[in-house]
Amino acid sequence: MQFKCKECGREFKSRRSLHTHVKAHGLFVGDYYVKYYPRFDKLTHQAIEYKNYDQYFATDFINISNMKKWCDQAPREEVREFIKKSLKEKLGAKGIQAGPPSTYLQTGGLPDIDLCKQMFGSYRETCQHIDMLPMLSASLPKDFQKDYSDTPILIDTREQQPLSFINSDSLKLDVGDYAVGGDLYDYTFVDRKSYQDFCSTITNGYSRFVKELERCRSIGCYLYIVTETAFDDMSATNKKSFKKFKLDYVYHQMRSIQSEYTDCCQFVFSGSREKSEELIPKILVLGKKLWKVDLQYFWDKEIKKDGLGNRKTETPQRVQGYKQTHSRKRGVFRRNGS
Repeated sequence: MQFKCKECGREFKSRRSLHTHVKAHGLFVGDYYVKYYPRFDKLTHQAIEYKNYDQYFATDFINISNMKKWCDQAPREEVREFIKKSLKEKLGAKGIQAGPPSTYLQTGGLPDIDLCKQMFGSYRETCQHIDMLPMLSASLPKDFQKDYSDTPILIDTREQQPLSFINSDSLKLDVGDYAVGGDLYDYTFVDRKSYQDFCSTITNGYSRFVKELERCRSIGCYLYIVTETAFDDMSATNKKSFKKFKLDYVYHQMRSIQSEYTDCCQFVFSGSREKSEELIPKILVLGKKLWKVDLQYFWDKEIKKDGLGNRKTETPQRVQGYKQTHSRKRGVFRRNGS
């Protein structure tokens, strides 16, 4: 394949060689593409900013809001074709062969699950149009709505800011921060994260975290990473934080993990510590029933319904009213000091 310079007509064997050459014309690479291959927002016709080659030619809107507005206004069949083309091209470019979860779609600038449902009837049907199946396709079990607040929870001894549960016991865990034992155990664990912990873990601590996921996979366990903020509040939380992160990079790292380790982990943004205390027992008791559920998609609706996304809660004192009976069913719990 030849790459022809629009300035002088000279041809090159690689895009990289062309990019090096255009500098001889006094142009930055971005200026070259904006000049000869201008791209505009499909809604506002505003010029799309060049950040890199892949981003530039894969971008149809300057933000998600414009994409949603355009989808509401454009002819239905045109929107359907846009969704199929967008998903197929962007996921294919990443080598992804299954429909990713809701947070991947949102952070990747892709049509979200609700839009897919609106246009095709379901996310599964949308994925079938591009010869894929969803990574997480199960429905939320009805048992999820039950009250699990009295569940005896095991808390890792290294957990520095433990959540408060009616019944809890301290135990050294090989995986995550929270689990259940005995007959309730279903190979499911929860790793609690503050906003700062979450961002640090999947950026600076990426390699170490991936090793933990590899361990989960090797022993047949599943890890939920529950972060104490609402997903929609991430940008606002970042602006107020003492240590600020580049959220584009944070989301990139999260998407990388989601595409590779969906079989053994999920990210869930609970909304607050209080909502984490409500959510974690549900996750641990229902266990495998939730492994194939896009839990964040359903939990987002709970957060918005309750209006607790920005609610602040203090770190409460732990209540240790439960003494666990050690289960021989597994080898991933360790007693204190062992």
